[in-house]
Parts: sequence; C-alpha cells; structure tokens
Amino acid sequence: MEDKGYIFTPLTFLLFIPVIIIAVSFSSIVNEVNTISSIAIGGEVTSEIASNIVEAITEDAQDAGRNAAFNATRTVIDNYTGDNDPFFGGPVNPSDSRTYIKTNTLNMINLNITNTCRVLENQTGRIITINGNVINQSGTGQVNIFNSSNIGIVQSDPWGFNITLTSVAVQVNETSSTNNQSSTFSTPPINAYISIEKLEDPYIWVNSKGRNSSVIYKYPYFTSSFSFNGVTNDLHFADNKSTGKLDYLAECLIGSNQSDFGNLPYYFPDNYGLSFFDRLENQTNTSSNSAPNTRMSTFILWNPTQENEGTTSSMIDHEYFTDTPGHTITVNGSVMQTPLGTPLYVSSNSAYNSYLGLSYTY
Repeated sequence: MEDKGYIFTPLTFLLFIPVIIIAVSFSSIVNEVNTISSIAIGGEVTSEIASNIVEAITEDAQDAGRNAAFNATRTVIDNYTGDNDPFFGGPVNPSDSRTYIKTNTLNMINLNITNTCRVLENQTGRIITINGNVINQSGTGQVNIFNSSNIGIVQSDPWGFNITLTSVAVQVNETSSTNNQSSTFSTPPINAYISIEKLEDPYIWVNSKGRNSSVIYKYPYFTSSFSFNGVTNDLHFADNKSTGKLDYLAECLIGSNQSDFGNLPYYFPDNYGLSFFDRLENQTNTSSNSAPNTRMSTFILWNPTQENEGTTSSMIDHEYFTDTPGHTITVNGSVMQTPLGTPLYVSSNSAYNSYLGLSYTY
C-alpha cells in the first residue's frame, strides 16, 4: 500500500508525532526567536516529501542568511584589536563581507537540508537526490548539496539583502523494487529577503573611542519615488508639524527605545552614506563601491569632544568619524538641540545638507 500513501484513522492520528526539524538557532540575536520548521509526513508520501523539500530550502535560506549576517557583525566586534585586522578585506581576512556571508549561508543551508532530508528518508524509506547529490540516510556529516555557483547576494535597499538560490533538480525514489514510486522535479529559484534591522552596527562600535553601540533601526518617515536613474528619497526632516520644531528630524534623533542600549537614533537612507557591507569592512563613503540606493546613515549624539577634542563635528556618522566640521540649525531663533540637550551639528557641506532636505535657518 505504500505507493498509495498513508491513511490515518482518528486514533492513529492522535498517536502520530510530527517530524520536527530545527533550522538555525537565533538565540543570540537581539529580539529574534528560534525558527522551527515542522514537517509532518502524511497523504501521498513522495509528493509530500517533494513539497517539504522546497519549503525547507526557502525557510533555511532566510534563516541562514540572517544568521550569517549576525555572525559577520559579531566577528568584527568581538575580534577587533585596534589595527583593523578583523575587517573583511584586511590582512588577516583577505575575503570580503559578501563572500563571508555567502559562504556561511551556504554551509548552514547544506547542513540543515542534509539533516532534514535524512530524517525524511528514515521516516519514509525514500532515497532523495538533490542537485546530483545523494543524501544517504545512513550517512554522516554534511552533504554539499548547493555550491557557490548556486548562491548569490543581491542588495536593492539599505535595510537588507536578498539571498538567491538557483533552481536545482530533485529526485525522490522509493526503495521498494516492486512499486518504484518516484518524483523528479526542479525547485523554483529562491529569492529570500534578509533583514538587517536590529543588528548591531560594527562600523560605529569600532570607530568610536568609547566603543559605543548602535543598533540598526529604520527611520519610518521617508518616502521613495522611482525615477529613470534610480530611487529618490525624501526624508521629510524639515516637515513642521508644530511651531518651532522640525518634528521628523527630532524623532529621527530620538530613534528607537526597543534596544538594550536605550534610545538610539534611526538610520535613514542616504546615497552618500555607507551600506551594511561597507560598515562590516570599515569602508568610507568614497572608497565604497556599493550602489547609492543601498546606503544609509545615522546620527552620533554623544559629546563630540569625547572623540575629537575641541571640534564641533557633523553628527552624521560617516562625517563624524572623519572629523568633518558641522553646522548648527537655527529654528525660530534658537539652535536645535539633541535629545541630550547639546547643539545638533549637521553637515557643513551645503550641497549635501540640501540633499538631506535641511537648511541652516528656519
């Protein structure tokens, strides 16, 4: 009867224990919960296995990509010794952040899919072959199901990136020599979006003398319009919702209070800023080769004299750490203050400040 699938009575269904595969644990990620993929074998077995494999690959791509991005930030922060050697592209790690994340994502996907398929094989007596690789239910260790030619990273906005997996061939065969039930198909191309929100920013941690932490939270008030040459952002910093205050700029400075580090300024899209991969590699906005529409910036609000004695630097992060002079904003005759009660300094580059939609006097 196996070639016709399993049929459960109500009693046997109550006794049935679903097969549960734990994907990647995110126990160390801020506000992230463990991701669990539950796979229950039932109905027409072979086709169910095929469906479960596709679902598992999709979920594992999302989990593994997020985990790899988190590990990349921790690799930089936890191993920094003062000479930039932990940055990807440095003398110790000659790779780059994209290659690091892609390699680690690939390893985690291969490990999880290997374990998932071995459980499915043991539960159903099928033989699973993916991308020309036999899983082998009695085998040990990881099967390299996907290789570097099957995976890619595409970034189209500042707040995350996409892990792509090419279509691969899958074959599910029954071990019985009499029934010979089988299914052969190709997985759909996978395109999983990986959010970097709530990850710590290694660029700020390493460059601040006080080892100050910043967590990436997206500024919620910007709007985007699409033009022939790309994306144009309107930050709405200078929208006056009340008399004598640039409310959206003020809210950007206050930022999120969801972090263990307290209120932190939001990150806003900035074509002249730094992408997530730039921040991992400690790039500058001039050495970066990231697409402009993938870059972002935030504000550094602690006392500038803590970092640059006797200066009034711009508080925009990439200008702050290059000691670029700043300029105050006057609103109704008063200098705008930070949430800490100190004067706010924005870029002294009038063209850049105009791009941000700010004037020096209101």
